[in-house]
Amino acid sequence: MSNAMTRRHLLSTAAAAGATALVGAGPATASARVAPNREPLRTVAEVDPKERAHLERLKQLADPPCDEAVADVFRRGQGAAVNEALKGWETNGQAVPDGLPAKLRDFLESSFQLPSWADPEQMAAGHRFARANAQQISFAAVLDVTPERMRYPASAAAIFGIEGPHDNKQGFAKALRAVGDMLRPDPYGPDGAGFVTPVRVRMAHSAVRYLLHTEGNWDTAKWGAPLSQLDMLAEGNLFTSYLIDHLYKLNVDPSEQEAEDYFHECRVGGHLLGMSDDGMPMTLTAARERAKAVDTLHARVTPQSATYVKATIEHFASMAGPKDMTVPPATALVRYMLGDADADEFGLERSMWDAVVPTAVWGFFAATQFGGLPTPSATMTQLAIKMVRYAMNDGQEIDLAMPLHLYGHH
Repeated sequence: MSNAMTRRHLLSTAAAAGATALVGAGPATASARVAPNREPLRTVAEVDPKERAHLERLKQLADPPCDEAVADVFRRGQGAAVNEALKGWETNGQAVPDGLPAKLRDFLESSFQLPSWADPEQMAAGHRFARANAQQISFAAVLDVTPERMRYPASAAAIFGIEGPHDNKQGFAKALRAVGDMLRPDPYGPDGAGFVTPVRVRMAHSAVRYLLHTEGNWDTAKWGAPLSQLDMLAEGNLFTSYLIDHLYKLNVDPSEQEAEDYFHECRVGGHLLGMSDDGMPMTLTAARERAKAVDTLHARVTPQSATYVKATIEHFASMAGPKDMTVPPATALVRYMLGDADADEFGLERSMWDAVVPTAVWGFFAATQFGGLPTPSATMTQLAIKMVRYAMNDGQEIDLAMPLHLYGHH
């Protein structure tokens, strides 16, 4: 994908959004909507002691079965060989590749099953909702959820260790890869990637943990386990309850049942990613309450994470043109999705675009739904995702391989 083509695609999307705004569609309905209250509690003392103890236990836990299999790979010095063997292993119908260490092979073969509590009908309904709103969900995942991940210092510290303290373009691209894979028509069928992609992400997480312990200076007393169950819970909250509660900004107003169905499908995905069943609550209402406790106890923006988010926005914006022209509207996009409070925490600058972007964005998505523009299908969304993934990864396809060294050891 050439840089010129990527710029044309992004600029045409921006032009369509701007045109929609000019013909009069506006966020009057969106501004009248009020998202469920996700504000953290005022003080740590307000968090129930049992909940606080439970979250502290999650902070000390990682993903033992995957961690053991991946540590065995590294101790054997077979990390590069395993990455090579797994190249091209992308769909559920493909056999686990030959030539893998026995412990890893056994782990991979055991991962191709849904949890006992998974409800096929609810999963199917959740998947229909996701595909029907694929563009909006992808938009929110990139411009809202991904920056918000940097509000959790322990998780951010692990990301810095692997990618360096500069920008999160790899994180954006990998998140897009996962979102795109889950938007396939039948993610758990032979042509889908609903089992393969999560287990490969789990392996990458386990490799990060191993490297932070062996090459880094990970402070377990301070942070707990690297990419712990608590970190996975925080990120799971962002991709489920947080994302659902921000879709109204993109003219999507899911019913209570649609939201629960989507949450259930995502919870199944979280289980396959290695989340413990007692981490993510069973219902969306309970997940919102747990998210408040997590934010109260563990969310804060550090100077490093603020720099990281701003650098990523600059990188993304520079694909569309000169930074002085593209960074302000790109920053306004992120500010609109995050809200002023979180955007101010990250130190995102305000500009004249703050008054324009909400109307343009809401109007664009309103037009696609009401017939003013062609309704984007999940297939077209996957194509757009692939284009951006290539751009974010310097023209290369995103590989879900295990990292073999920390950033400073590359």
